[in-house]
Amino acid sequence: MIPLVTEISYAILLLLGLLGTLVSLYSAFLGLRYNRKVAEAMSKRKVGFQPNVCLIMPCKGDEPNLARNIETLLKLDYPNYRVIIVTDSQDDPAHQLAHTILRMSKDPRAELLISTQHANASGKVSAMLTALERPKGSVEVYAFIDSDSTINATWLTELVDPLGDARVGATTGFRWYLGTGFWSQVQSAWNASGSNLMFDDNYNFPWGGAMAIRAETLDRISIEEVWKDAVSDDLTLNVALRGYGYHTLFMPQCTVVTFTENTTRSTFLKWATNQTALTRAYHRKLWNYALAAYTFFDTTFIAGLIALILGLLNTTFWFLPATLLLAPIPIGVIRSHSRNLAFQRALPWVNGLNKTGPRAILANLIVPWIMTYCIVKSISTREIEWRGRSYNLRKAQIAPS
Repeated sequence: MIPLVTEISYAILLLLGLLGTLVSLYSAFLGLRYNRKVAEAMSKRKVGFQPNVCLIMPCKGDEPNLARNIETLLKLDYPNYRVIIVTDSQDDPAHQLAHTILRMSKDPRAELLISTQHANASGKVSAMLTALERPKGSVEVYAFIDSDSTINATWLTELVDPLGDARVGATTGFRWYLGTGFWSQVQSAWNASGSNLMFDDNYNFPWGGAMAIRAETLDRISIEEVWKDAVSDDLTLNVALRGYGYHTLFMPQCTVVTFTENTTRSTFLKWATNQTALTRAYHRKLWNYALAAYTFFDTTFIAGLIALILGLLNTTFWFLPATLLLAPIPIGVIRSHSRNLAFQRALPWVNGLNKTGPRAILANLIVPWIMTYCIVKSISTREIEWRGRSYNLRKAQIAPS
């Protein structure tokens, strides 16, 4: 006869396992819907909106592929645009490299500036504000791109076209990391998990490394005031846009690629914790979502291990709840693989570079635990270090939950 305590424990684990399996199957369904939306975005007919654009690239340090990325900006398949590159100082390696490239290209559309430092803003935000302080002239749309972003020639056309609809506050791409080292693949898997929510108006945001917004919208939300003491460019912009009722449109074909080879465990964890801490400070709703999702995942996984051990040491009837509780793991790996395929469809020009294999599978398996670590760590994080500068998050504008 089975003791009552055992029956209750079995029932709890079984119910938790059924719930976990249903949640993971729903997550897989959302993955399929994500893939469908990627296809829809790729096939959507353009309206032909091609206004005058100012494309801004903040730079600092000697980024890998920086020369190629700058050269690409000067060769975009877009009729009416100019480029502003902003560096921290004249002694910055990025400034010297950009100066050489622009001097050789003799492109009158390109301009190199030295950032006017804003005391309470991050270096990147200061660079963006410096570019925005230039005379606007006929600029109708501002686009922003990170210096480590590799794109193709149609990127700007794709990013700007939806802004013909005045209801769109901003358009955005996202980042995809590509690298062969193990921690580079972990970084790619960690970052890619965020793309799941970019089609969701409740949680998405204009990602600062690949976004475009009308000049009149920036004026309306008083971007200089929004950014004057901001650590994060995109998350503070998201708060301002939502405050004025704007929404952000995700353009998967505008995803940028960042190639990484030298990512280490320590550099990755520092970067991931910084990202999570910024999200907690500026996009609490998204942080709360991640907290709930990964708490549930961790609970079901630990319960699944307990049920599996009980099955091995006691009786096999524990294997049923163990199977249900651990089912989210293979389902999650399958979803990650499906997401990789969607990425390859969105960016056919990088096909063949996005490698999959045992290390990629292992990277996806440990991402939930790294997410948990970053979420817990971010609770007590009050200061972050970014590119040689420290920023106090106590002064951050906490987004409503």
